[in-house]
Formats: sequence, structure tokens, C-alpha cells
Amino acid sequence: MNSKLIKYISLSFLFIATGAIAADDIASTVSADTENLDIKRIVSMTPVPVSCQVEPATMVYIDSQGTSHTISYKVMGTCQGGV
Repeated sequence: MNSKLIKYISLSFLFIATGAIAADDIASTVSADTENLDIKRIVSMTPVPVSCQVEPATMVYIDSQGTSHTISYKVMGTCQGGV
């Protein structure tokens, strides 16, 4: 993987983790099928919403075998000055 892709994935999962920690009703455990993702290329990702709450998001990616996968997760919005 190139360094730009690794940075993008790392930042994405940082937003995911932050949202999971910030929301009381979100479980912060990672399931076994998302611990070792085989990501060769990200096809699409839901943009982080401008809201003050946890929102649903998805990421579609292609693995090293050429198979497409979709992950659903929750992400904390960027909340710019509201409640």
C-alpha cells in the first residue's frame, strides 16, 4: 500500500474510533471480521457529516483478490458550534 492510502485509512478509522468512544450507546468492540482488513483500494467512503451526533457511514473497498466489500460503521460528526 502507498503511504497516502495508509494515512487516509488511519484517519478514517480514527474518526470511527472517536465516534464510538463519544457515543454512550455505541459498542466500542471491534468484530473479528474487521480486525484484519485486506484493503487494496478504497472505492468510496461516506463523508463525515457536519452534525453534532453519531451518524451511520459506509466504506466500499476492493481486497487483494479483487473482491468488493462494504463495511457499515458509525462516525461522529464534525459538530461546528452547535449542540
